[in-house]
Amino acid sequence: MNHKNRKYVRPSRKSATASTSEINDAEFTLSTTAAVGILGGTFLAGLAAGKLIDACRKW
Repeated sequence: MNHKNRKYVRPSRKSATASTSEINDAEFTLSTTAAVGILGGTFLAGLAAGKLIDACRKW
C-alpha cells in the first residue's frame, strides 16, 4: 500500500458532515418544492389563458 503523505488530502469531518448533509437535504427539498410550484402555476396560467382565448374565438 502507498503510505506517503498526500498533498491534497481532504480533512475528515465527523460531526460537521451529518449536519451539512441535513442542511443540503432541506435546501434541496425547498428548491424542489419551489420548482414544482412554479411549473404548476405556469401550467394553470397557460390553461386559463387557453380557455380564455378559446372562449373569445367562439364569441
